[in-house]
Formats: sequence, structure tokens, C-alpha cells
Amino acid sequence: MPYIPLHISALFIALVFGIAFLIIITVQAAGRRLNLPFEETSKNNLVTIVVLLVWLMFTLIIGLSGFLDDFTSKPPKILLIIIPPLIFLLILFLSKPFHELCEPLDNFWFVYPQSFRILMEFILWLLFRYRIIPVQMTFAGGNYDIIVGLTAPVVAYYCFNRKIWSPKAALIWIFLGLGMLVYIMVVAILSTPYPFRYYMNEPANTLPFHFPFVWLPSFVVPFALMLHLLSIRRLILGKSK
Repeated sequence: MPYIPLHISALFIALVFGIAFLIIITVQAAGRRLNLPFEETSKNNLVTIVVLLVWLMFTLIIGLSGFLDDFTSKPPKILLIIIPPLIFLLILFLSKPFHELCEPLDNFWFVYPQSFRILMEFILWLLFRYRIIPVQMTFAGGNYDIIVGLTAPVVAYYCFNRKIWSPKAALIWIFLGLGMLVYIMVVAILSTPYPFRYYMNEPANTLPFHFPFVWLPSFVVPFALMLHLLSIRRLILGKSK
């Protein structure tokens, strides 16, 4: 396990819990806008908190245990923390009650939060500076995901607050952001020390196999992915508010 300076770990942990807090307050805001009964709102909040805590604790234990350090296993053990959130997102995405809960929220609720990628890319750059991850995972090596974070407030403001730009502009931006997310995910996977490794420059990417960065593929990336998918669905269905 590479040594990760405490201040970098602390910054990332703060980002993770900031995202978790944002999810909780979004569920609360949606319940208020729907004028749901107090009992139902409380139930939604409780379920959200429990699901978040259980998943974060489970992945924390996996990351601390060293279980993921086996790079010869087939299939790769890291799928244990990647596949479940993707299945969960698919279930949510196909869930009618979930979309009914999201319905009263304005589109900017799903765009402004993408600005968290500014901090995430800064953290990755710090890790590169400490020789913990390879350069191709940062904006110094072709990962320009930070542009998505920098432009998110601009797109949200002009498309959904001021409504100066067409929602089609937001849709184009969302697809570009999704493509950028998929690109860095592929680069990160191909930089790991698995037999299918493509990027052979050192160091190999072992970051997501250990705490706290086990939360990167298991929580942070799925969060960004869900924001994109929700935005695409809403805009394609014609919700321009």
C-alpha cells in the first residue's frame, strides 16, 4: 500500500462526506417540494442515510482489509466494489418512485454538483506530485475532467437559472462530461497492475484498492454517473425547467 499523506486523505474523505450530505439534503428538498407527509419524508431520509452508511462502511472495511490487493484473481476482486453500485444505479434509474421523487427538482440540481470534479482533479494532481498515481490520471497527462467541473456552474446558470442558453447546450455538455468520465475510468483501469495493464509507466494505479480511495470507484464515480444519467433522461423527456 503506497503511503498517502494525511492531508490528501483528509481532503478526499471530506469530499466523500460532502457528497453524501448533498444526497441527503436533496432527498429532503424533494420531499418538501412534493409536500409528502412527515412520516414518508422521514422514512426517505432514514433509508438514504442507512444505505449510504452501510455502503461506505462496507467499502471502508474492504479497503482496509487488503482483500483487493490480489492482482492475479479472476475475475478481478475490485469488481466487488464496482458492480454493486452500478446495479443499484440501474435499479434507481428504472424505478418510477425514484423519478417521481426527483420530478419537482430543477435541472440545475443535477448540474451544479458536478463542480465537485474540480476538487477531485486537484486531489489526483496532488497524488501524482507525491508519485502515488501515474500522470495520465491527472490534467497534467491528458485527463481534462476538471473542465467539466469548471464549466458545470456556467452551464447550470445560463441554461437553467437565467435560461439564456438552450437546454440542448446543456445536453451536449452532459454527453461530453459523460464521455470524459468514461475516458478517465478506462485510463484508470488500464493503469492498474492487472495482467491487462496498458499504461506501463510507473507508478501503477493501486489507489482504488485501499482506504480511503476505495470510495473513488465505489461512490464518487457512480455519483457523477448518476447525475449525468438523470440529466440526460430529464432533458430528453423535455423537462427544461
